[in-house]
Amino acid sequence: MAKVLLVSDNEKQNEQISKALAKTSASIVVSTDETAIINYIEKSIVSMIIVDESLESSDALILCKKIHAAAIKGNIAIVVIVAQDTQNSDLLKMSHSYITKPINEKLLTAGILNNLKLKKAIDTLSTNNSELAKSLYQLDVLYNTSTQLAGSLDKQKLINIMIDGLEKSLSFSLSSVLVFNDEHNIDLIINSLYGISPRLEHSLKLRAILSYRALFDKKRIPYELNVNDIKVIKNIKYPLEEYDLNILKFDNLFAPINIGEKFFGLIEVFRETDYTQEDTTCFQTLARQVSLPLENASLYEEIKKTNIKLEKLERLKSEFISIVSHELRTPLTAIKNSLEICLSGKAGEVSSIMDKFLNMAKRNVTRLSGIINDLLDLSKVEAGKMDFKFEKTAITTPVEFMKNTFENVAKEKNIQLTLEKDDNLCETYIDTQRIEQVMSNLISNAIKFTNENGNITIKIENTKVTDIDKSKLIGIEKPVFYNNYIKVSVKDSGIGIAAEDLKKVFDQFQQIENSLNRKNGGTGLGLPIAKQLIEAHRGFIWVESELNKGTTFSFAIPILTEKDKFIIDLDKEISKAKTCNNNLLLVLIKEKQQSEKSFIEDIGKEKISIIRKTSSTKEVEYHEDGYNYLAVMIPEADKFAQSFIEKKIESTIQNSGEETNSPKYDILYSTIIFPDSGENSLELMEAAKNALKCRVEA
Repeated sequence: MAKVLLVSDNEKQNEQISKALAKTSASIVVSTDETAIINYIEKSIVSMIIVDESLESSDALILCKKIHAAAIKGNIAIVVIVAQDTQNSDLLKMSHSYITKPINEKLLTAGILNNLKLKKAIDTLSTNNSELAKSLYQLDVLYNTSTQLAGSLDKQKLINIMIDGLEKSLSFSLSSVLVFNDEHNIDLIINSLYGISPRLEHSLKLRAILSYRALFDKKRIPYELNVNDIKVIKNIKYPLEEYDLNILKFDNLFAPINIGEKFFGLIEVFRETDYTQEDTTCFQTLARQVSLPLENASLYEEIKKTNIKLEKLERLKSEFISIVSHELRTPLTAIKNSLEICLSGKAGEVSSIMDKFLNMAKRNVTRLSGIINDLLDLSKVEAGKMDFKFEKTAITTPVEFMKNTFENVAKEKNIQLTLEKDDNLCETYIDTQRIEQVMSNLISNAIKFTNENGNITIKIENTKVTDIDKSKLIGIEKPVFYNNYIKVSVKDSGIGIAAEDLKKVFDQFQQIENSLNRKNGGTGLGLPIAKQLIEAHRGFIWVESELNKGTTFSFAIPILTEKDKFIIDLDKEISKAKTCNNNLLLVLIKEKQQSEKSFIEDIGKEKISIIRKTSSTKEVEYHEDGYNYLAVMIPEADKFAQSFIEKKIESTIQNSGEETNSPKYDILYSTIIFPDSGENSLELMEAAKNALKCRVEA
């Protein structure tokens, strides 16, 4: 029932208004006490206030101003009773409507009822707007929380994001989250507005255990759990005040947290004010939303653990192969030497039958030595321990040498072995011994799988990256391409390879099944090793073949600049730093090409000593966009070394003891540390360049 407050000391008028309102559903309260009137308004006891202009106990205008100020928040209507000829315009401004004297009961009743209806409509609209605003806010929180959840693979962070979302949308007093990281790592995360007493903390532990057991009821519980197994993590906003057991009487919401079909934890939130249906929906939605990101995080953790195990197994495999191969080489060398002594006749006369069997043994010892060498090479390449000596030279030298080496072998099968090469072939950085190893494998395979009276053509040519068919490059992750390459191909007229087998040729221990393979045997390691050796040169190797029509193996080595070679060396040092868990420092210096005093030139002439050079320290000068650059890598240099070098550069480029304050050298420099600034050479160089740009902008 709506209540109307009548502020009037005219008893006759009050009686008339009371009788008129008695015919409606509204009740009336009469008062002229200012304190009581304000109390009625602040506690929202009344829905309307009627003020008489002709109050004797107080000034109606002043009182009306106070009523207006107090009533504005509660949307309470103010009606004034005035004389027909009233001049009090200020009083009329303070009211929503007025009634003139003498009072017409019908008009009075109609006016009051209309104002009460308006008040009710305004209240309903205000409530609806408030609920709508709350719903929109909760939707916004849900959207932002789901976005944050999608961006993380850290379980602890995901739980914190969920709790933060619940706090924003529900304004809870306390949340209790039980999380099973694993059987021996169980956390109870408590987020509370105020501090919590020791007995409340113990009670929350017990409550979490009971809730956990209740979830499984008659089913098998994943883990047995008691109070001592739980580690409590507390996040308190205002620790000066404290909650006790009385908070357990607050309204609460509860939900399990699952990862797929597996149990992960549970959450309970407490609030002094009751939760609405919308609050419950929001809570349950957030508890479900975190499930999929937690599942992704669990899968990611499993993948990481599996990768660590695989890496360990790979290292153990490589070490085992290396140890076994070394152990086999020693007795094999002794056997080979003994066979050669016997065959030479120094140990006694050798009959024709003995010679046959001794030569057979020698061939098999040689073959076994080759297999062991392949295994050793493979283990070195995979472990990143293969040593490369890159020198700028013509690739024709190792190619021609291997062609000449295999000419007699080819003649035994009456195979024509020819070499074709472009004029003006460019030089590039290669390890001659490793290119010989690749060519030995390709030419020996070509001879092995080419029938008698066949032909093999070796071709060397300059080529561009646009001429390389990238669809034929197999098993290369994140390839880096250069503009110019030297291409070497070995084309035979042999038995060829079936289309379905082409993708297998570079797999370890893989042999393509055919009669000729079985006849010739082999480990299936030659081509995988060749692939790794070519990729160490930043090149590519691929195969083209048609069954019974021949095969062409080709590889392309990039024509590298000194800067490109430096980047290869940088990656090599990064690989060592990863293995030894060390740092590596990269220093990049930039100056205009037409500088009057060249900092880079003076370093070259050793007029400036910034870095103490060692055998592992490497540097390169190169030119880009009208600037000279000097890049220097310093292995095993930490942040202390970085700071020391920066101070030395600063002190060198400034004039000391001269009147002018202008610097002696016009340079920019940056110092970048691995692994903080990048995981590979390209990332480190990019970080160093970005640091130079930042210095320009600063």
